[in-house]
Amino acid sequence: MIRIDRIDLCQGGEKICQVGPWSIQRGDRWWVRGPNGCGKSTLLRVLAGELWPAPGQHEQRRYQFDAEESTWSPLAAKGRVTLLTPERQNRYLHQDWDLTAAEVVATGFLDTDILHERPRAEEFARLGELMDQLGIRELWDRPFLELSQGERRRVLIARALANDPDVLLLDEFAEGLDQEARESLWAMLASPRMAGKAIVLTTHRDAPLLEGWQALDVEPMASGAAKVEPARVGVVDSDEVLVHVQGDLYLESQLLIQDLDWTLFRGQHTAVLGVNGSGKTSFLRLLWGELHLKVGGQVTHFSNPDLTVRELRKQVSYFQPDMHAWFRPEQDVQEVILSGIFSTIDLYDPVNEQQRETMRATAKRFGVTALLERPFDTLSYGQARRVLLARVLVANPRLVLLDEPFDGLDADVREEIFAYFDVMASSGECTFVMTSHHAEDQPKWIRRVIEIDPETRRLEEVEVEQ
Repeated sequence: MIRIDRIDLCQGGEKICQVGPWSIQRGDRWWVRGPNGCGKSTLLRVLAGELWPAPGQHEQRRYQFDAEESTWSPLAAKGRVTLLTPERQNRYLHQDWDLTAAEVVATGFLDTDILHERPRAEEFARLGELMDQLGIRELWDRPFLELSQGERRRVLIARALANDPDVLLLDEFAEGLDQEARESLWAMLASPRMAGKAIVLTTHRDAPLLEGWQALDVEPMASGAAKVEPARVGVVDSDEVLVHVQGDLYLESQLLIQDLDWTLFRGQHTAVLGVNGSGKTSFLRLLWGELHLKVGGQVTHFSNPDLTVRELRKQVSYFQPDMHAWFRPEQDVQEVILSGIFSTIDLYDPVNEQQRETMRATAKRFGVTALLERPFDTLSYGQARRVLLARVLVANPRLVLLDEPFDGLDADVREEIFAYFDVMASSGECTFVMTSHHAEDQPKWIRRVIEIDPETRRLEEVEVEQ
């Protein structure tokens, strides 16, 4: 169906890798492997016809479906090849489109960003079938922008399957999903109804589930990461209260967590667990000052009930999965990192040399020094995640909130960032509160685990082995 002769892939005007010869046939299962920044996402976009190979190589990518003639035109991929990337979710967030979950899925029938016409009867039936299959029927009328990270991802997976493509391209598609949702998704990909489709995916996770898949290894770029030796993390016992929360948390009139009475002390690094949609992200948004408790409740930071949001943001940093959508495509990487010092999106205040030096030192620790002059939208998904993590920590905050921070990062990069976090955690000056659906993402220095029970809507303490 798709044949690639030897082609060069470019990113930001620079050659990043060479691929081919390679062919994808009906029923194939391919796992594209390689570290962050090597060109995996770019390759999927070339396969989907969204990007051209390097100049002069357009005829070295060929499409042929059924009895049709072979062609190099990307128009042949329209309706036959569907690509799901994290950027698809960011597009809805960046444009602030007011669509329901069902409307987002329905845009997949014609592969448009918004719904231009009412679905036909058979499309409505297909819509219901897909949403039932992915366990998201209850989200039908919910606004897409109000869904949790995992719920949004399942909606977009249903969208990718809406037009029943011949080739399904999935870029880090399972990130943000809890274990039950991941297992359900893998089972669906292995089901008989998917047997005739070619599936090409990238993932840094779930490798045991890819047994029997063919692998395409993409050669990595040279890494500019600075190695950080892991520190021996000491236990920081402190009676300094960073946050106290008391009350009920609602989101759009829906109860998320009731009877909150929770205190966080300095050095009490905490993991927040719960299934998709249980309220983990909303809890972090509460700690960041973006959400509020029901009337009568109170959130107090640093024992100062009169702290303004502006003052709070100077001491609390928050990494969110949808941060990619915050920044203008043309913003360069150094500006994105510098914005973390001021807790803004654009730079409104002058930047002094000391702040620039802090930015450069943080960029070096996260291995993104070589990217500082690059426009943000030319980065791979994994590179962008590293830049955004650098942004969160550049101001040396007292409290760091991390929502699924390691999604999209390969194992080596995760270890490098773990090592840097180890140094910060051991200092006692910075306290982490983080969410994750992956056990391997939970650092050894996590001292406290809390879980949101979706049935009782209460925050429960989970025993941690010390």
